[in-house]
Amino acid sequence: MEIFIDTGIFCAIANSKDVKNEEVKYALEALAEKGNVFYTSDYVLDETYTLIRSRVNHSAATKFMEEFKSSGINVKRISEEIEELAKKIFIKYKDQEFSFTDCTSFSIIETHKIKGVLSLDKDFRHYKYAHAVESLV
Repeated sequence: MEIFIDTGIFCAIANSKDVKNEEVKYALEALAEKGNVFYTSDYVLDETYTLIRSRVNHSAATKFMEEFKSSGINVKRISEEIEELAKKIFIKYKDQEFSFTDCTSFSIIETHKIKGVLSLDKDFRHYKYAHAVESLV
């Protein structure tokens, strides 16, 4: 199965003091052992580097950046098509507090028909993916 990984998962991995650190590592290992293929986006990585730097430090952010290269996680780039769909989602769901990065993630998941989501963010459940979320919330 294809699984999209969101920012909170990466932040928990990069921060050994995060309360979800061990649980997230275990979940990823278990999902990888089952042969799942992982995806994320360049926007998620942008958000991740920034959050790791602010929550931990610059060194942890650059370490994550380097280690990610050999992670085997596929990165989907935000195209104009994905961005336009994300804008429509962002505008439509004014009652939700979705970040624009979340909306781009929703767009990628829909466009590429990715079946699963690994996230610490409840927004994925609030959108359309309650059935697909491997929730660690």
